[in-house]
Amino acid sequence: MSTEPTPDLMTRLAALRAACPDMRFGQLIATLGELVADMTDRTWWDIEDEELVTVLERFRQDLARRESGVAR
Repeated sequence: MSTEPTPDLMTRLAALRAACPDMRFGQLIATLGELVADMTDRTWWDIEDEELVTVLERFRQDLARRESGVAR
């Protein structure tokens, strides 16, 4: 288990933050926590950084779909 977050993880988190300017940081983190639970059946405590990158990418894709008006 790594104790340092991967640079990719931090870059993706910063990009998501910029993509959601109306969302407070705590709201973004809470939303991501819900996605972590939905996608992995685990909590923040148990998820690996690589899995979190997958969650962040899923959220980014969902945002892009919403912005373009494309349904899932």
